[in-house]
Amino acid sequence: MDKFFDRELSALDFNARVLAEGMDSTNPLFERLKFVGIVSSNMDEFFMVRVASLKAADTEYSTILKKARELLETRNDYFLKTMVPELSAAGFVRLQPESCNPSQLEFLSQFFRKEVLPVLTPIALSDDRALPDLSNLRLYFVAGLKDPRAKDQAPKYAVVEIPAKLFPRMIFLPTDKWHPFVLIEDLIASFASELFPGFEIVEKGVMRITRGAELTFDEEKDEDFMRIMTEALRERREGDIVRMEVSAHEPWANFLKSKLGIAPEDIVLNPSWIDLKTISQLAFQPGFESLKRPAWEPRTVPDFERADDIWKLLKEKTVLVFHPYQSFDAVVRFLETAAEDPDVLAIKQTLYRTDQDSPVIRALEKAAQKGKRVTALIELKARFDEENNIEGARRLANAGASVLYGVAGLKTHAKVCLVVRREPEGIKRYIHMATGNYNSKTARIYSDIGYFTADEDIANDVSAFFNMITGYSQPLTWAKIEVAPYGLRKRLLRMIRRESLRATPEHPGHIRAKMNSLADPDLIEALYQASNAGVKIELNVRGICRLRPGVPRLSENIRVVSIVDQFLEHSRIFAFSNGGEEEIYLSSADWMPRNLDRRLELLFPIEGAEHKQELMEVLDIYFRDNAKAWSLQSDGVWRRIEAGKSKKVRAQEALCERAQAIEQSFLKAMPKELKPQKPRPLSEGRA
Repeated sequence: MDKFFDRELSALDFNARVLAEGMDSTNPLFERLKFVGIVSSNMDEFFMVRVASLKAADTEYSTILKKARELLETRNDYFLKTMVPELSAAGFVRLQPESCNPSQLEFLSQFFRKEVLPVLTPIALSDDRALPDLSNLRLYFVAGLKDPRAKDQAPKYAVVEIPAKLFPRMIFLPTDKWHPFVLIEDLIASFASELFPGFEIVEKGVMRITRGAELTFDEEKDEDFMRIMTEALRERREGDIVRMEVSAHEPWANFLKSKLGIAPEDIVLNPSWIDLKTISQLAFQPGFESLKRPAWEPRTVPDFERADDIWKLLKEKTVLVFHPYQSFDAVVRFLETAAEDPDVLAIKQTLYRTDQDSPVIRALEKAAQKGKRVTALIELKARFDEENNIEGARRLANAGASVLYGVAGLKTHAKVCLVVRREPEGIKRYIHMATGNYNSKTARIYSDIGYFTADEDIANDVSAFFNMITGYSQPLTWAKIEVAPYGLRKRLLRMIRRESLRATPEHPGHIRAKMNSLADPDLIEALYQASNAGVKIELNVRGICRLRPGVPRLSENIRVVSIVDQFLEHSRIFAFSNGGEEEIYLSSADWMPRNLDRRLELLFPIEGAEHKQELMEVLDIYFRDNAKAWSLQSDGVWRRIEAGKSKKVRAQEALCERAQAIEQSFLKAMPKELKPQKPRPLSEGRA
């Protein structure tokens, strides 16, 4: 028996759990549609990155490909047989133009001729003409054509890229009572004769190709890293084809397979609606509340709401913020206050994934424009967010900030911000560190934890960290934090082994860890050894898990669970009982070779009895979940954890209630008599 599960098969297992949530009839229709869209997006990335790398390495991947196909077939079957009828019953009916009534057909005709036709570009395909560049993950309408004047002639073929960014995928028809729509590809197919006058259309279809998306470049060859990244992104659009989805196995599909040189195993028949990721956007339509899960509005952070002076607050205490249960506004206010405060001298910040029109970027821009020393280390290699980050980097550079593009050979995945302020007693530094990105949009749907502190040891460590990654200083011995790829792996291994050494009958040892993925062989071996030493180990792993739990004389003391629910579980929490002297850490790093060896990551301790107690309570909630949790068996099968006769516990629901109770307690404690106060500066208001 192999001690380690296969990484790729484990990734597919995770997507199967996500799909199971999309197929759970207790979830509202639009909630299920979101999960189907997430699976579709994840599987696109799986083919672009994982399947592409397996093919490039000439690795045997037939088992992985077979499992991926089965997962997609299950998704398609469920969507067609269950979701489409439910959408139709709710009034969202897909119509073919030919079945529309005269007024609807007139609307479609006008829309096609005035809006769509002018931007379409049919491209002929023939054996004597070079193949055009077909873009990654774009839908194409394919037509088989015959010249009625030429007898017994084989069909000619042409493709038309469907302009996804110019038009909605679903074109809703005017009506008062229900919500019929026509897909853009159906509209083009119906009026295709206007694209090919003089030809008879004998075949029609839709296809989409998936290209390998790993970026390759020499980071040290050219100082203009932004230009290198821009060129690499352009090359991504021309990567090797790893999958071609076709709407039918017809002659046009065989022609394209031959023309593009695609292996038979890389052709995927998708009689469903190709690219369900865009179809899932239907779930975000305003209104239709009966089809959705009630929206969660992040709650206020009482410490920040009470404080007129956040610098005074952070000198007096540290603050933990749990997203999305509590608002990201606290982070925005921290940055906006720093931008406006004349006593703030400098801001240093890492940025891995930012959102468009980011309030974080706006605050840093404002700070730079006001003459503060702003240093932003923007990771241009953040996969599939490269273009957003390039745009943010340009904005900050134009505002006068010093913009760095990461460290050669490493991705900067750490999430940390340092504010330097001149105060009467001297220079004071304020820190925000987190498990998640500085992204106001994902902070509403990702479960993460942020930590504000003015601790001098942490400040010294973070200052040294920025000096190390922006200059030429060597890695140091840190007072409290730990940094990958320099010492984080060793620190984790030491703490796991210490748990075994300090285990006694009174304190047998206990490790609880929550992370996105567990794939590092060294750490897994250390956990096996700790299990054999009698240490109780509880792991909450959202995605990939290569550790095999519950095996006698190997991992019988290890339990692995995974939660798939409304919010994406993204926080990393590591707790070690340490012989009764509990230590708890937060981190930006998962336990994977890429995080520990090829990324700049941070691990930082949470000190103070109150915060430790908070995090232990949160871990308790996660490990008690019996509504949305799955348990990994020793044979690799994930099984739902059922409540049975026990009280039902849904972790995310409990954490929402916890945040609500904290806010209510704060509101009740507020003075009932209104007293005039000085207005808070606009920059300190909630975003």
